[in-house]
Amino acid sequence: MKHYKGLMAGALAMALAIPAMAVTGYADDTEGKLIMLNWGNTEEERIANEAIARFNEEYPNVTVEQTCVPVESWSDYIQKWITMSTSGEAPDIISLGLEGAQMAVSNDLLLPLDDIVAGDEALSAQKGEYAESLLKGFSSDGVLYGLPNGTQTMVVYYNKEMFDAAGVEYPQDGWTWDEFMETAKAMTTDDVYGFGLSSSYFQLTPWWATNDASPAAEDGTPSLNSENMVEAVTFLKQMVDEGVTPDPISSDVYTMFASKQLAMVGAGRWVLNSWKEAGFNNDNFDCVQWPVNKREGSVYGGSAWCLGTATQQPELATALLKYMVASETLTEVAAGGQQIPPTESLATDHAIMGDTPDNVDGLWKAITIADPVCAPTYFGDIEQSLLRAMEEVFSGAKEPQAALDDAEAELESLIG
Repeated sequence: MKHYKGLMAGALAMALAIPAMAVTGYADDTEGKLIMLNWGNTEEERIANEAIARFNEEYPNVTVEQTCVPVESWSDYIQKWITMSTSGEAPDIISLGLEGAQMAVSNDLLLPLDDIVAGDEALSAQKGEYAESLLKGFSSDGVLYGLPNGTQTMVVYYNKEMFDAAGVEYPQDGWTWDEFMETAKAMTTDDVYGFGLSSSYFQLTPWWATNDASPAAEDGTPSLNSENMVEAVTFLKQMVDEGVTPDPISSDVYTMFASKQLAMVGAGRWVLNSWKEAGFNNDNFDCVQWPVNKREGSVYGGSAWCLGTATQQPELATALLKYMVASETLTEVAAGGQQIPPTESLATDHAIMGDTPDNVDGLWKAITIADPVCAPTYFGDIEQSLLRAMEEVFSGAKEPQAALDDAEAELESLIG
């Protein structure tokens, strides 16, 4: 059984009771120590250190110790967090990926932020800039636990040159699954596939979202074999059967798109730098919203800064939180060309996002209509069960209904 509910039972009993938050000013001689738990590579660590340096200009006598670790699984990250807490090094401020948010909430690791944000003018103004969709992913039962610092989503990119040569009209926002399939067939030749279907969990999610489906129901229980999920997977199998996509399991669809072996592919911002380096420009490609079956939608993931329940300096930790989600920090996070800023003013600023493709603002539009990537407390199990089922479907080993029925049964046995 891999259910993480209750991991913290007794682990944080030593933590002091947290009083009601009222963010106040600090004198330059304020002393203290804050512990930060971060994740990512050396670039993320550097950006956080620069934000800490700005914080220290205002609070020169406050020491901030950052621990930045790679994430191989969110359960391991949560366990690292628990270990730090039980050893007297509980983090005051934490960077948390969306996939681990519900797991952290279920283990009582995060402070609610609603009152903290409401009591701070700057944070209140910033919260108003976030898309409601982003805040939803870092909330539980209507309570906010994290302020996003970067995000990703999915749109459909298409090769304009290929469409022009084939005499096929460019796709437009609001197109349907049927129109998508017609377009993919029209663009498929002996040398080119109409679309590159990825088998990754995140990349598959827009197909559930636009069919009003999810691998987990709103109450948190698995729903892998719901009617709408089966319908979506059946549509994906049709792509394979019709030959409009290469093998979803073994194909590197982003390299294939760059080498003009695909007419369309789904992705976010993270591919743009490599495609530009490959010589793509506004004459070569553009993007459009995901095709719709039952409703418009897409998916988003990303990370947020949170406050830990074990902090003994909540007001000082809140002051540091403000620096971690300040526009300057968010701009630095986005500067690498991977992340989309989580606020509208930054995500639609072409000085930050660039001008390629022409419809780069479509990335922000996608976020505003997107669902958070499905990440209940048993995220690791649901991801593995679903991807095994998809491999069985794509290989022809099982039909969609049977594969998803088996995955649902497997998942229910794992989580109890």
